Amino acid sequence: MKRIGISQRVDCISGRDECRDALDVRWAEFMWSLGFLPIILSSRIVDVDTYLNALGLDGLILSGGNDVGSAPDRDRLETAILDYSLTNHLPVLGVCRGMQFINLYLGGGLARCDSHVAVRHELLGSWVTDKGYTEVNSYHNLAIMPELLGKQLEVLAISNDGVIEAFAHRDFNWLGIMWHPERELPFSQIDKHVISEHFA
Repeated sequence: MKRIGISQRVDCISGRDECRDALDVRWAEFMWSLGFLPIILSSRIVDVDTYLNALGLDGLILSGGNDVGSAPDRDRLETAILDYSLTNHLPVLGVCRGMQFINLYLGGGLARCDSHVAVRHELLGSWVTDKGYTEVNSYHNLAIMPELLGKQLEVLAISNDGVIEAFAHRDFNWLGIMWHPERELPFSQIDKHVISEHFA
């Protein structure tokens, strides 16, 4: 069973004097349904290389939640994850914020966008047609526009208003998607196929 590490959002709890790593429980359910063992990653372990080596991971997911820059421990962890994946040739899936983080890591940028929070919208592109997607969920107010795309990234899907909704790295096994596969109930068979294939 392949072991897939998943980063978490960081929530600081008012009145409790604590910050928590947190992950939607549907992520574990989704990955288990694919035959993968989900390994939930802590943002507070400083020696990330030793940590990831000890876990013996086969792939990594940068999950959604937290605008980039709002959770420094998480940003540090995910930077180290991408560094680690390059050194160890591991596949990475970036979801929503995770896709945005990959884009920024590769020198790209982000812009504000409208009408992409708690809606469904159509996807466009030949990759979309090939995979069988029609529409997906959307929960983001920051977007990657074509002029803000990071180096060596290939656009796979866009929305009607020109927002990049999926990309892949030309050389590394990195895939980014702006929708949340874990929030589709029942889980989308297309998402399951795409993500299984990515980590295969």
